[in-house]
Amino acid sequence: MAWLVVPASLARAQDTTPATPTARAVRTTTPITLDGHDRESVWRAAPITDDFTQFVPVEAGPARFRTAFQVAYDDRAVYVFLRMYDPRPDSLVSLLSRRDVRTPSEWIKVVIDGFHDRRSGMQFMVNPAGVKRDANISNDVQEDGSWDSVWDVAVQTDSLGWTAEYAIPFSQLRYTPAEELVFGFGIWRDVARYGERDAWPTYRGSMQTFASQLGDLVGITGVGSARRVEVMPYAVTKNVTEPQVGGGWRHPQQQTVGLDLKAGLGPNVTLDATINPDFGQVEADPAVLNLSAFEIRFEERRPFFLEGGSLFRCGGPCEGIFYTRRLGRTPSLRSGARDPLFSRIEGAAKLTGRLKSGAQFGVVAVSSAKEVGKSGRTIEPRTATLVGRFVQDFREGRSQIGTMLTSMIRDLDDDTEPFLRRDASTLLLQGYHRFAERWEVAAYTGRSVVRGSEAAIRRTQLTSVHYAQRPSNEFIYDSTRTLMDGGVHSLQLRRYAGRVRWETVTRYAEPGTELNDLGFVTLVNDAMLRNQLSFASVQPSSWYRRGNLNVNAEQHWTTGGLPTGSSVALFGRAELLNFWGVELYYTTWNLGATRCITCARGGPALRMSPSQLISFEFEGDLRRPIQPTLQVEFVKGEDDRSWRSTAEVGLIGRIGTRTSLEVGTGYERRVDDSQHFANYGDVLSDTTHYTVARLAQSTLVLTTRFNITLTPTVSLQVYAQPFISAGEFTDRREIVASDAPRYADRFRPYGTTAGPIGTFTSRQFNSNVVLRWEYRLGSQLFLVWQQGRGDGSAPGPFAPRQDLGRLFAAHPNNTLLLKFSYWMNP
Repeated sequence: MAWLVVPASLARAQDTTPATPTARAVRTTTPITLDGHDRESVWRAAPITDDFTQFVPVEAGPARFRTAFQVAYDDRAVYVFLRMYDPRPDSLVSLLSRRDVRTPSEWIKVVIDGFHDRRSGMQFMVNPAGVKRDANISNDVQEDGSWDSVWDVAVQTDSLGWTAEYAIPFSQLRYTPAEELVFGFGIWRDVARYGERDAWPTYRGSMQTFASQLGDLVGITGVGSARRVEVMPYAVTKNVTEPQVGGGWRHPQQQTVGLDLKAGLGPNVTLDATINPDFGQVEADPAVLNLSAFEIRFEERRPFFLEGGSLFRCGGPCEGIFYTRRLGRTPSLRSGARDPLFSRIEGAAKLTGRLKSGAQFGVVAVSSAKEVGKSGRTIEPRTATLVGRFVQDFREGRSQIGTMLTSMIRDLDDDTEPFLRRDASTLLLQGYHRFAERWEVAAYTGRSVVRGSEAAIRRTQLTSVHYAQRPSNEFIYDSTRTLMDGGVHSLQLRRYAGRVRWETVTRYAEPGTELNDLGFVTLVNDAMLRNQLSFASVQPSSWYRRGNLNVNAEQHWTTGGLPTGSSVALFGRAELLNFWGVELYYTTWNLGATRCITCARGGPALRMSPSQLISFEFEGDLRRPIQPTLQVEFVKGEDDRSWRSTAEVGLIGRIGTRTSLEVGTGYERRVDDSQHFANYGDVLSDTTHYTVARLAQSTLVLTTRFNITLTPTVSLQVYAQPFISAGEFTDRREIVASDAPRYADRFRPYGTTAGPIGTFTSRQFNSNVVLRWEYRLGSQLFLVWQQGRGDGSAPGPFAPRQDLGRLFAAHPNNTLLLKFSYWMNP
């Protein structure tokens, strides 16, 4: 064993600044064969670093087992050899899974900050079974697991423990060329059976930072710039199920070819482009039944928009104004099953880079095709989208100023002009400043503008985001408008590090703000104040390994001062000494005289009665072959007239090291005494009747995931989820005194009150079977079978056995897809 001595010239940046832990790389003059062994001569010359410390469960505690690493390089790559000592190699947890899936295994992680800016980095992970994971880091702590890189690693298990030998090409790293390169560098190790995590250098989770805690890697000289050109042509063929006019089904075959390109335009600028992309999702969105006034937000799953997207995610404001699921969306005017399900994206490009000053920039451009329905009418116009982002860091990332611009332009015609906005744009300015090592002040301000015909803007004003027809609304309805604009502003002060943390946030959203052409923001005409106090453990106690507790209070008003929300919440989570996880959450809301400005769907603001929610969650020991999970939740409100009970039970099991099975079921029974039913009469008239009804609803969801991993590069995944929900409306009433203190005084009977006045049943089934094969480095073959079923038969009472029978008797919508891609690095 050799110890590396840090030169004083590197360690003494300031007399009062602790020395940065440093590791040194040495150049290899002979090729390195990746085999998990340290037989090459360079591994006898490279310095060994092994001063690891624990950070879970004990922060800065001694590591249980020794871990040692060495670093070498040549003109092509950085090589890292790691030995994870373990006195019981037969107890190593080595589980197979597909790439980028974290299992409760042993893991080793190499972290490299190529720009040495203490703000960014790339992570390369492997377990003893050879399963690879990778991710990148932005803004010091934000990790993006969707990022994929092309690199290689070999692992071995022997009598001393296990080893990993990495080759990370310089072409996959991002750095500024120099005669001598200095990278940020770190190693993390997971010891699965003890639930322990170790790190070099010492990592403190209580500081709520990541990249800024890395050490330095020195000694890399004479490398220069790496050539970065990657080309991935692909071909897709699929067979789909489509309904025919007059009944029956047809199964057309569809073929597509396309090209993905990644090119380095100089050392610090990268172009990602795609021509005729295939943006199909591997896993379907979960089934939902939406009875609220607002649309449901779904997660992005398409690789092009996920990879490298961290620059465009600056927290709340950026995610609000750039919702990538708007690109290639379901056509806005789609009206039947025979119409196209998605808008076709003809081409897309991303340009990202970094200037010598440390500033980062990014541009996304997307062109979507015009979509025509089976009726011959346009259901989605041709659309051009442009998004730009610029960020400048100061004080080694402790201060930042950034901006973001979005623009969408639609080529409208007579079919779409009365319904869709012609163009939408947004400008955002944001920044933060950290001080005293633990405190941060952050702010953002943004402005949005949308334009369109009078008919399109009239429809916009009447949507659930604005409800300009609501009496006493601060946003006055104007039928002649062709433009809407507004802004959102926020200020935040927080203590982000340490065992005790505090956060105060204010937000003000003007009534005319409209962000939903390219973003996802449903809450405007709102002023908010939130305070949160948190406690985090850094040492185990006599009954838990780690835990956290927080309490928060939040208030909302309209911009005119009408109280619309007031809540207090308490949340606690702990991992017990037996590795069980328990979680408790309690909240009460609608405190005081708060009003709901959307419950009447454009009617008067309705006074709300206090409500309460309590939930409990349990997770078994994830180290065991079978891990049970349980979540129960109970809600009551409206003077105990409304309530909801939910229970979810699941099992996560492993069969050997190659197979995993997850099964879960969730059941919900709810009664909502003031569920919106219908509005009767002309909109904007004083004779409109705004009605509610008592809704009794039952929902059952069954979810199954089955995974078989044959090798680290070949896997089979099965996902299936039937969804059943049935409800019955009774006791219809209209709102007559929306601000009455007594709940019963707010309503009076409307129309027929005897027996049910409406029923519904939703039966859905989604499933995917995916075979993945990475047949060579960076190149993949996908075979996907997707099936969806929906039963549109007459509604009836909640009867799971009969409903499942009807669901699986319905005609399936099948899609069989084969995708072949070939990665080239010319």
